Amino acid sequence: MKPEELFAELKNGELRPFYYLYGEEDLLKTESFARLKEAALQGGIPDFNFDQFYYGDADVSKLVSAASTLPVMSPKRLVVLRDAEKLKGDEQEMLLAYLANPSPSTTMVFVGRSADKRKKFFSTISKAGGLVEHSHPHEREMPKWIRWLAKKKGVEVSGAAARYLVEIIGNDLTSISSEVEKLSLYVGDSKRIELEDVEAVTVDSRTRTVFQLTDAIATKNLKDSLIYLKKLLEGGESPIMIISMIVRQLRLIWTGVSMKNRGAGEDEIRKRISLPPFIFKSYLRQVKFFREDELAKAYENLFELDVKFKSTRIDKERALELFMFQVCK
Repeated sequence: MKPEELFAELKNGELRPFYYLYGEEDLLKTESFARLKEAALQGGIPDFNFDQFYYGDADVSKLVSAASTLPVMSPKRLVVLRDAEKLKGDEQEMLLAYLANPSPSTTMVFVGRSADKRKKFFSTISKAGGLVEHSHPHEREMPKWIRWLAKKKGVEVSGAAARYLVEIIGNDLTSISSEVEKLSLYVGDSKRIELEDVEAVTVDSRTRTVFQLTDAIATKNLKDSLIYLKKLLEGGESPIMIISMIVRQLRLIWTGVSMKNRGAGEDEIRKRISLPPFIFKSYLRQVKFFREDELAKAYENLFELDVKFKSTRIDKERALELFMFQVCK
């Protein structure tokens, strides 16, 4: 289940007996939990009917005992276990006995970073419809979530501003939320965020570094490629996120190269790409340097790297450096 599906269910008054909230998108996970808590504890006395545990602070028997306790002057009680990905096999078995016959007056919520769907504990929750994954939204979905964040801050956001925020920050909603909050204060009484507001307020050093890195790759400048790669890593970017940023930039460049090869001019490319002027100039330079076969090869290498990063234990920083050697030779 996706978060928006959970939101729709809760809006319709549907509350399942148990849920497992997981994934790397913490902002959405926090929102899901807040809505679950509100739905489960409405019409009662929250302080008497809310129990929250962190893995390691109490054994599973106390969790089950709390879930089996009747609510006090309320139709429901809410029992929560955080850091639930740490549950051991025998602890999962104990909880499976409860999940087979859950209390009708309790909603139990597990919150964790990951879920191994091969294990019975997670597959049981999944079959019951309570497994809610909170991954970073796809880039094409980001404008919708940015409008949602802006609405929560009492402002509107233009399409161009939303697209530019995605270009600068990517699909990390927690980072986007921070920028939307700053922008909502900046626009003040106008209550609308425009492209020029994002250009004025949002720090785009990461975007500039990614452009500099792809510039260096395009010109086969190994020295600068390694310098900008190091800058991104030292700035706290994860190797997987760096791959994602490079792929996103190469995708844009490939679109421009393809349009140029079909005879499109700068104005036509500008309308299709919708980048701010100061970035579009650098973008055009990259379009002129790259060939489609080079982009295809870079894509293939990055895909293989991404698979290795997610499935094997390798030195990710070293692997990225080797990619720079390959693409710049």
